[in-house]
Amino acid sequence: MAGKTISTDDGNSTYSKERSAMKGINKKKGPAQNIQARKNITTQQIARELSCVPQDARIRRGQDPQIPIVPVDTEAIDKMLNHLQSLAPFNQRWEIQAIINSGAFGVVYSVTDVVTKSPGVIKIAKAATDVYVNATAEWEAFLLEKIYKNNHEASVVRILDKGMLENWDQSQLEFMVLEYVAFRMHEHLAEYSGKERELRCCQISLMALKALYDIHNEGILHRDFKPDNMGILSRENPVVVIYDLGMARMYTDRLGKIRPFRCTTGFRGTPEWASGNAMKGREQTRYDDLMAWLYCMIELFHGNKDSNQVFPWSTRPKNGVESQYFRSMFAPAKYLLRKCPKAFFAINTYLQTAHRHTKPDYGYIADRLKDAMEECVPGSSADLTIMTKSLPPRKPLSRDFADGSAAVARGGSKETSNAYKNIGSKETVKNV
Repeated sequence: MAGKTISTDDGNSTYSKERSAMKGINKKKGPAQNIQARKNITTQQIARELSCVPQDARIRRGQDPQIPIVPVDTEAIDKMLNHLQSLAPFNQRWEIQAIINSGAFGVVYSVTDVVTKSPGVIKIAKAATDVYVNATAEWEAFLLEKIYKNNHEASVVRILDKGMLENWDQSQLEFMVLEYVAFRMHEHLAEYSGKERELRCCQISLMALKALYDIHNEGILHRDFKPDNMGILSRENPVVVIYDLGMARMYTDRLGKIRPFRCTTGFRGTPEWASGNAMKGREQTRYDDLMAWLYCMIELFHGNKDSNQVFPWSTRPKNGVESQYFRSMFAPAKYLLRKCPKAFFAINTYLQTAHRHTKPDYGYIADRLKDAMEECVPGSSADLTIMTKSLPPRKPLSRDFADGSAAVARGGSKETSNAYKNIGSKETVKNV
């Protein structure tokens, strides 16, 4: 008998249904209607292929099952707060107000300077059986002092005070007082809409790039760059500053030369905004910080910080094949950058294909950001100092952003705003 192909497809598979739908297009309709019907079917097929999880799992951003959830010891935090309030004014200067946040290595409280009446933030290391926690806080204080000593215009929070304190259980804890950052990123962008919001996102991207350049210029990698670790200093001085350098690392030695790269390292950072190389345990470089910067800007352009649709890897295992694919150069940029200006496609291509052991071309990225600004509002990149001028008063924000302040003194130094005049030029971008 002649060869006969036997198909196990009973007509119920997705492929068969799509094929039937394609054949079922009414031939009496016009060519334009048939083309639109084919486009709709193709769109549904692409959407199904991009999503490897059920629809009910995409309602909110899921928790990676490999990451253990550590309960917060609220009792110890409350005891520390009561103890610090009993010492007011703390260190003969600071008066503790309330708790802001609690992290893996410390607790953040809002404080007020009893002399100048200006707000600030105090970070206190958590009690631990070893000296690692205190060493992390001491390391962060050292980096902040090093950056400010070498560059007074660096877009990094200023350290106002530091030292050791005795906790309520007689344990020694490291503390440091930082400037107060008035607004977080999403809180600030909630005041804008339409093209004005897109332009402000481009301006924030440029200021955040300058902040990363400042720490890279000192031989430091942040390694935990994310929207929660940067903010707007104040309305009077609306520049972007970054903070939380607890996971930072020096990539240069004492002579300023690049340190030898390690074959493999433990992961440092936050998986949501980490680069593909960082997730694979490779030695992080300046390009990994810049990839984290790009992912942060994608989230800001998207607008909804609580949506799991910002990144395609949000609901997938952090080291799964899909996550590695979407963080690589082969990821569909049209899907990842769907909310961003077209100039960001060139930035993504450059960061994904450049040699990661070389010095990044910050000037090229800054020029593409200027192109993005022109795409949003023509003529907006002519004078970059406009984005650092005082902001007009705004109406009170919604309750969702009422307690969103992060780390650091309202009305901080205005030296930072002068550094944006020549950003991207040869005078600003020096060899690192």
